Amino acid sequence: MNYLDLLFSPKGTIKPQPFAIIVIAIYAINILGGSVLDGGAIKRVGMWPYVILQIVLTWVWFVAHAKRLRDAGRGYVVAATIAFIYAASIIVMINLVAGSTAPVADTVDPKESKVTLIGTIFAVLFINTLFTGDIFLISLLLFLFIGLPLLFSTIVVIYSIVTGARASLTPEPLANPAVAAPPTERPKSPFS
Repeated sequence: MNYLDLLFSPKGTIKPQPFAIIVIAIYAINILGGSVLDGGAIKRVGMWPYVILQIVLTWVWFVAHAKRLRDAGRGYVVAATIAFIYAASIIVMINLVAGSTAPVADTVDPKESKVTLIGTIFAVLFINTLFTGDIFLISLLLFLFIGLPLLFSTIVVIYSIVTGARASLTPEPLANPAVAAPPTERPKSPFS
């Protein structure tokens, strides 16, 4: 099996050790890719490199989990659902980041504005919390921006660990088939 089939084709099976290597690499690349997602990077290169990276990583994640689950004799509907939810959350996050880096036009020239939409929303909710003493709105917003993604990430990592720990049902290939099978004896000929 070549590397393209291993990473991009959902057909076949995969053993726990290569699965663990692939999944750890996916999570590491995803963390590194997300760490460069800030307003400056988006303004310099745009959002498309990050979107393409997330599409590729989501597909490779699904392929690895589908193969591993097939190797364990399980279906991959849960893996497909998690990949779909992740893709939908990436779309929402991209819209939020695009909205958070969009300047609020408080001057004649919008390029001179240093105030962002998300910053404005947090400032208004913080001031509302100070004056009313009600922390519900800002707590809800913090949960949506921080708590919910951390909860989903924790669930996905636990799912990957459980998937990788499942017992393999496919037999191990024999290293040297000629040694493993005893040679068949030829029937003795009456002429010899």
